[in-house]
Amino acid sequence: MRISTSRFHRLLALPIFAVLTSCAAYSVVNSDRYSGSSSAVPAEYIPSPGFCRIWYKNRTPEQQPAQGDCDKLKQDVPDNAVLLKG
Repeated sequence: MRISTSRFHRLLALPIFAVLTSCAAYSVVNSDRYSGSSSAVPAEYIPSPGFCRIWYKNRTPEQQPAQGDCDKLKQDVPDNAVLLKG
């Protein structure tokens, strides 16, 4: 049984899309205020699932505040930071 090239590409598109979209371990909330890319956050500083972290653009990873409750942190995100959601 032969599969046409266009049908093969359509069949292959869904698994590729699923893999690419599942690579994000966290999301950046209010990303319009963040001029860098999400890859600027080292893996060990990504918040745990269900938690958030305020991430300041001009601070080193060691100077970032600890992760915490998303509902509390989202109320206090300064202009020079973003909220990372695990």
